[in-house]
Amino acid sequence: MANLDTQGLKVPSEGGGTITPVSREIHTDREEDHSDNHILPGPIYDLERHDSHLSRVRSIKQSLGQRPECFKNTLQEVSFVGQAAIAMSTTTFIVGASSIVTASIGRDLGMTQAEISWIAAASTLTAGAFQLALGQLADLLGRKLVFLVGTGSFAVFVLLLGFARNPFWMDIVLGVIGIAGAMVVPPAGGILGAAYGRPSKRKNLAFSAFSAGNPVGFVLGSITCGIATRLFNWRAAFYFIAMLWAVFFLHALWAVPEVEAFDHGEPLKKRLSIFFKRFDTVGAILTLFGTGMFTAGITLGPSDGWKSPVTLCLMIIGIVLVVMFGFWETKYPYPLMPPFIWKDRNFTLLMAVTVLGFMAFQAAAFYLAYFMQEIRQWDALTVAVHLLPQAVAGLLWNVLIGHTLHKVNNTLIMGAGALSYLAANLLLSLMHAESSYWAFMFPALILNVVGADFQFNVANMYVMQSLPPQQQGLASGVMNTLIRLSSTVSMGIATAVFSSVEISPQGMEQPMLKYTRTFQVSVALAAASVLVVPFIRVGTQGHIENDDETQAITTEKKVAQQAVTTDTKGH
Repeated sequence: MANLDTQGLKVPSEGGGTITPVSREIHTDREEDHSDNHILPGPIYDLERHDSHLSRVRSIKQSLGQRPECFKNTLQEVSFVGQAAIAMSTTTFIVGASSIVTASIGRDLGMTQAEISWIAAASTLTAGAFQLALGQLADLLGRKLVFLVGTGSFAVFVLLLGFARNPFWMDIVLGVIGIAGAMVVPPAGGILGAAYGRPSKRKNLAFSAFSAGNPVGFVLGSITCGIATRLFNWRAAFYFIAMLWAVFFLHALWAVPEVEAFDHGEPLKKRLSIFFKRFDTVGAILTLFGTGMFTAGITLGPSDGWKSPVTLCLMIIGIVLVVMFGFWETKYPYPLMPPFIWKDRNFTLLMAVTVLGFMAFQAAAFYLAYFMQEIRQWDALTVAVHLLPQAVAGLLWNVLIGHTLHKVNNTLIMGAGALSYLAANLLLSLMHAESSYWAFMFPALILNVVGADFQFNVANMYVMQSLPPQQQGLASGVMNTLIRLSSTVSMGIATAVFSSVEISPQGMEQPMLKYTRTFQVSVALAAASVLVVPFIRVGTQGHIENDDETQAITTEKKVAQQAVTTDTKGH
């Protein structure tokens, strides 16, 4: 055969005539694919290959949704979601770390049982009290700025924990750490809510990872503290955590995008002026002192007496301040907790179930770790290892919920979570001092984190859809405030029960009894949440809306078809 004339369409053949070559691509395809007797014309073959590529693109986009524009690339997106999960774990991480060394800290610093309980309660109290205020601050001054300040402050004050010399130092610094923790959760949630504005599987996965920080943070904090304590002592654990958060701070400088609720052209001075005009100072004070005084009252009751003037005054004033907070929020034009969100029946019921569940979770988690130290006499690392299944299960359950939130009725998910809480705490309440870990504690850890992950994901997704984009930081703060404050109250109730049984004649004879009664408190809270679930009416959430993606792909396909048609005419 004569050589092809690359400039013309016709080339001489060996028989003297001329032939019109289809294309070089088809000639190559003919030589490579000997099994195919029918050779498609080049332009049609190219179109089919292009259609196949578009189908794959459509499939990926429909399954995940588009990457938010605020992220430069997928690496930054994944990095930020991980950073957001770390932010969510900030408070629970330090609670988990301190929980497995409460016995050691208590002995070294000469702490009473009430003071020991404040190791867990102090940070959750201040985190809850300041969560809404700092969410408002983040929306007005800048989410990234507040996030960075909170992360850096957390590292500094955790370092100070390692130098604690008395109970007052320990509990006060933990309270300040709670404020630092409250500075990172609203901005992280606000950025996620604003970035993933449209429902999609990508959004579900991002929020499930964000939600994993709460339960998983407790266990990872325990493991970190356990290893450091085994190698050195409990003070070294806090030094290491401080260094770890310093690394997270440096990572956040790059990973956290600037997704703000204000106009970037608006000067800082004006935003500061707006913040001080709108900031609900009265609401923040009422929340902090109301919850704090009530919790202090119920923790002092067993030791000082329930009828003592101090106990009664603290409890009564605390309740009055909380009621005043509720009234104030209906009158103030820029409330920390917008009253209109409570008009949504499902929102109110979801919050009730989630709060009751986390109250059960917090009390059980703290006193289970204390049981392992005091009754089983396990050291910090052994305790951490035995809590590890909870972290692993938490990650797995969050992956599952991220893939099913938009497919399974969310009321059923809430019900499954509530029943898991109930089953977990029933197992703990039936446990004896020498009961098998694998028969009681192991399944309880797995089931407890089912409840936490399932309920938090459903409720968090609903909350983030209840407020407009410019208030996403506040929306994230609403739910976390309720969880933190209620967890503080549940710790107070559990401590009151624990201390009351401990000093009773029966409690002195049976060291396990005080733990059993404390776990029964969690059973009651979990059972109450189960009773509320049937009244919730929430279907699936996070449906994939891909109209824009489909339109874009259709347009791209039309352009490709026109290009191929032009190419065909040219040949």
